[in-house]
Amino acid sequence: MELTPLKYFVKLADVLSFTEASKELFITQSTLSLSIKQLEEELGVMLFDRIGKKIYLTDAGRDFLDCSRKAIEEVVYGVQHLKEMQHVYTGKIKIGVIYSLFPLLNICVLKFTKAFPKAELSIVYSHSVLELVELINSNKLDFALSYNPQDVSALTESTEYACMPLCVIAHETHPVAIRKHFSLSDLNEFPVIFLDKELYTRKVIDRMLAQYRIKVKPQIEVNSTPLLLDMLRTGHWISILPQDMTVSSPDLKAVPIKEKTEMMHISLLSLKGKRHSLLTEKFLEVLRQETQEIEEHRVAGGKDSDLFEGKPTGGGA
Repeated sequence: MELTPLKYFVKLADVLSFTEASKELFITQSTLSLSIKQLEEELGVMLFDRIGKKIYLTDAGRDFLDCSRKAIEEVVYGVQHLKEMQHVYTGKIKIGVIYSLFPLLNICVLKFTKAFPKAELSIVYSHSVLELVELINSNKLDFALSYNPQDVSALTESTEYACMPLCVIAHETHPVAIRKHFSLSDLNEFPVIFLDKELYTRKVIDRMLAQYRIKVKPQIEVNSTPLLLDMLRTGHWISILPQDMTVSSPDLKAVPIKEKTEMMHISLLSLKGKRHSLLTEKFLEVLRQETQEIEEHRVAGGKDSDLFEGKPTGGGA
């Protein structure tokens, strides 16, 4: 059995449209239809039900879809492995990341692409951990970098890389920026901007405030971390975010919160049982190095560290 019909089958199973699948595969509808028909004849089963103009996977089709994905993945992995054995590190890594961890990913990407200039990266940013999990489960991402939610999909495994405390974030010109620490009870003395209530980081913040019975009514709520950081740069507002948000923003200062805060767990999410290419493993080595430095600074209480002062660790940016 050739690999091409399997690729055609997987694409058609994903979009359930001969028109859309043929466009994405750059082939004619008749070529795709003939390939699927020949595959069904070879297997002796119907992979799709045709009802009017719509198509649906049969039970046999759903079973065969998992096998087809694995077969294609094994071949791609094998080809990539042979190239890497010859020290030809090429290929594409599909990475997902939530917006609030972009500063960390940015450092890793810069280091990695300098070391492996022929490697290609596809990066998907999202506000939602659940969206990234769905992309992982459908094998559209090799892995994702996220703050680990309490509930992860049964198909997804989570590996914790580091812990990050929540801090009050303010522009260097804001009077809060020079404080040694900040009590949550003082939040209402300043204009506050928070992330949207639906975002995971905000849910952790709300849980922390409820624990100390502190009610805060933010003046502004946004669903974009980059937008929030830009607004902080006006020097008018303060916010609560993970400490690492200042990694690529030396003009923003992270002030430790006096009360005990819930830790944000920086985690790698990936599909259970998925074998990463050697190129992907090289990227994960860079990620482990960066998060290890974050963890070491946190454990040491490194308030004067480069990371805490909003500078990237390891000179990577």
